[in-house]
Amino acid sequence: MDREANETGPRAPREFRRFWRSFSNGRLFKLGGRRGELTWGFVLLLLIGTASVLLVFANREYGSLVTHTLEVRSRAFQLLTLVQDVETGQRSYLLTGNPSYLERYREGARASLENLARLQETTTDNQQQQNEIAVLRRTLESRLDIAARTIDLYQTGNADGAMELVRTERGRVLMDGIRASIDRIQAEEQRLLKRREATAETYGLLLLIATLSGIALVIGIAAMSVIRVRRHTAALESLQGELRAANENLEGIVAARVAELNAANEEIQRFAYIVSHDLRAPLVNVMGFTSELDVLRGQIVGFYETVAAKAPELADAEVRIALEEDLPEALRFIRTSTVKMDRLISAILRLSREGRRVLTPEPVEMREIIEGIAGSLKHQTEEQGVTVEIGGTPRLVTDRLAIEQIFSNLIENAIKYLDPARPGHVIISGRNIGPEVRYEIVDNGRGIESKDFERIFDLFRRAGAQDRPGEGIGLAHVRAMVRRLGGSITVDSQPGMGSTFTVTLPSILSIKTLEPS
Repeated sequence: MDREANETGPRAPREFRRFWRSFSNGRLFKLGGRRGELTWGFVLLLLIGTASVLLVFANREYGSLVTHTLEVRSRAFQLLTLVQDVETGQRSYLLTGNPSYLERYREGARASLENLARLQETTTDNQQQQNEIAVLRRTLESRLDIAARTIDLYQTGNADGAMELVRTERGRVLMDGIRASIDRIQAEEQRLLKRREATAETYGLLLLIATLSGIALVIGIAAMSVIRVRRHTAALESLQGELRAANENLEGIVAARVAELNAANEEIQRFAYIVSHDLRAPLVNVMGFTSELDVLRGQIVGFYETVAAKAPELADAEVRIALEEDLPEALRFIRTSTVKMDRLISAILRLSREGRRVLTPEPVEMREIIEGIAGSLKHQTEEQGVTVEIGGTPRLVTDRLAIEQIFSNLIENAIKYLDPARPGHVIISGRNIGPEVRYEIVDNGRGIESKDFERIFDLFRRAGAQDRPGEGIGLAHVRAMVRRLGGSITVDSQPGMGSTFTVTLPSILSIKTLEPS
């Protein structure tokens, strides 16, 4: 059908023009600054893409309208040809009487009516063309009626009557009317064709402009993006350079601080060693003089008893009490204090020597270590009715001596501080956690209050009831060794429920930890 007899342009392009005016006036988006540049670019690209799609559809629509107009013109021309075939077949038959010309006549008459019907269908929305086709139909039917009448007269033997009807010029007039109607239909379609071709060409040009604009915009956005990326890359490289310099400076500072700490630590260890050594010398003298005083006390007691036997009036009861009670008590106090001081000095020396010892990593079968420690404490566990359970024991590559000291101290403490009110139970187990191994020593002993969780790891500090022998050195020594092995130790406990000591160590001792701290 003739879909655009009165078209004034597709709706979509008009909407696009309104949209573009709003955009060009800046009412759609208000973007600014560097952050808005790329946004504007992508918005423009989106608009150009939308316009291109709309123009493609509009161009396609007008292309189909042009095709439709050409189809109408073709049908009109074909109709004229068919009517001419009717006229030719009629005249040829009347002049020659040859029946073969009737076939051309009949086929032209049938086809011309069908073609006229299709022509009418394709122009249903063009009232001007419909009016012209109505006139054409009446003229065509009249022309076909005259042709049929002349042939009927000729076939009934009235050739003169048929020729007389032809000479009336009625057929020629009708034929001129058909030509005139078809010419007017063709002229109208030609007018529509020119307008549609012009519109299609305009949209094609707009589509080309939009495509080239899109290409230019893509190139512009790409160039802008490349510039931005290069700027950011240069800034990032500059920052990375500054970061590398800062890291190198930081590494230097850290290395210097570590060296200072190591030097200070070594100085502290040397100082501890020297102080302990210097303290031990006078302590040995005190212990020696205490023994001599004890011997001298015995001699004085013997002399006093001799005097008391020979001259009882010279014996003083207070002197006897001083010799037999007060002086021995003072000497025992001195011995107890010096022995305790000797243990403390020995512990300090042991810690100092341990800090200077070079660690030697080797494969360590932890089950063998733990079973050995439990075996050495078997007499104590059997006497107290303690059950020692050994769970999983992942192997380590670490310093054997340090591991033995760590676990020996922890297991011995677990047994030492059990609650006598219930059977003791100690569990030692471990598991792999990534590159580390975590061991837990769990007991059901007396427990530790949360405020003492850190206190018990301090040197010479103890927690809870002081009813077990000890100087508060063991756990401090354990934490120092665990840290030297690159690990950590924590405790979790509830009074009256028991304690859990967690030792986390690297599966393989790092080379960095081998140097003495």
